[in-house]
Amino acid sequence: MSFFDIGFHGDRYLLKLVDHLLRGPATRFVETGTNVGSTLAYVARTYPSIPCWSCEPNAPACEQARTNIGPCDHVRLFSESSQSFMQRLDREPVFDKTNTLFWLDAHGQGFAWPLREEIAWITGTFRSSYVLIDDFRIPGRPEFGFDTYDGQECSLDYIGPFLAHRERLRLHLPTYSEKTSQHHPLRGWALLTIDGPAQFPPPLSDFIVESPLPEA
Repeated sequence: MSFFDIGFHGDRYLLKLVDHLLRGPATRFVETGTNVGSTLAYVARTYPSIPCWSCEPNAPACEQARTNIGPCDHVRLFSESSQSFMQRLDREPVFDKTNTLFWLDAHGQGFAWPLREEIAWITGTFRSSYVLIDDFRIPGRPEFGFDTYDGQECSLDYIGPFLAHRERLRLHLPTYSEKTSQHHPLRGWALLTIDGPAQFPPPLSDFIVESPLPEA
């Protein structure tokens, strides 16, 4: 098992969803919270035609990620915060605000999370895109782990007031309960589609379901 084989926690259902999106509607991958680069390395090596952008403000972790990813011309990794990263992407002419798969993972312990700012910016400016949020609380499903820190909870209640253009959004949550990774415990995730489908084809529809958005 090589380093880049364990992206997205090694969750086989989540990996199927990512594969569907990156071999279909999404034409670029954007990640916040690279850490040491396991997910970025997985995407970069598995989808060599997909441009990848990522940020990690912790300098030692970012340098380790560069080492773990190795030479990849289609990867751009920045040692900066999500806030600076979002400003950078806003200035990039290649970002036409469409057809992007986001992986939001900058919400660990020890710092104020940028998650709400990320959600407000993405849902306010992007179209026909897909937003995966890692370490998310799945309501009524305690078997899924999720992140909390200093009064912050990675959950629907936390992001709900920051969702823009709600009429264009669909929320999708996992339905399975079995452990799906050889490397990590079960972790929750959420998918927001922007101008995307309300339904997914089999086999995705077997493990993902549309869920109501939280109240504004």
